[in-house]
Amino acid sequence: MHISGLFLYPIKSGAALSVDSWELDDRGLRHDREYMVVDEAGAFLTQRELPKLALVAAELGEPLVVRTPLGEAEALPGALRDIEVWGYEGRAADCGDEVAGLLSAFLNRSCRLVMAGPALGRRSDDGASGIAFADGYPLLLIGEASLAALNERLEQPLPMNRFRPNVVVAGSGPFEEDEWLHVELGTVGTDVVKPCLRCAITRVDQATGVRGDGEPLRTLGQFRKVKGGVQFGQNLVHTGVGTLAVGDPVSVRERRS
Repeated sequence: MHISGLFLYPIKSGAALSVDSWELDDRGLRHDREYMVVDEAGAFLTQRELPKLALVAAELGEPLVVRTPLGEAEALPGALRDIEVWGYEGRAADCGDEVAGLLSAFLNRSCRLVMAGPALGRRSDDGASGIAFADGYPLLLIGEASLAALNERLEQPLPMNRFRPNVVVAGSGPFEEDEWLHVELGTVGTDVVKPCLRCAITRVDQATGVRGDGEPLRTLGQFRKVKGGVQFGQNLVHTGVGTLAVGDPVSVRERRS
């Protein structure tokens, strides 16, 4: 088995950035979900409410450049403001009026862009790792074979980007990742801590920003239903830092009994 895809999302709920290799730091893939769109009160916004966020892309650099179909603007972190994401309350750097105006115009909603600074202090749901603005864990892993098994049941096959993973694995069996407990990605150890319960973002076409009908949630509900929802993919917490690369071996060190 090996890593066949690596993805980060510099802006939470924004467009994916595909990379061949990338640094894994104490918060996950460097710059992953480092920025977040919030409303005027500082509450996080995602594709759940605003599917067009899928079309908001980021070019990494100093400064970050935010691109939308309406144009682009630089993110210029400045004064701290109160923010909230999944019940966590903290402070993050506001990125300025220019990028806020661009995003507000494109999303048709008054909003701001914020950046997670080093003092954010947010932890993964299990407390084992630091995270920026990811939902609950630093890494999401999905096997190619799991998507293929789902697509066999769908009338219209879906691409992997519907599920917004960080790490895609080739060479595993369908849903084999559900059985893993400890996995090495290249030379970096990880704990497989929790199945990923899927939400309405999986219904959003990531190329158009348009939300579709009930798929894939309807079909997942027929054979991947668990308490609390439907699952697809596994959340990981890394036990070290390093560099991940496409082609790196994936080695299962312990399976669930």
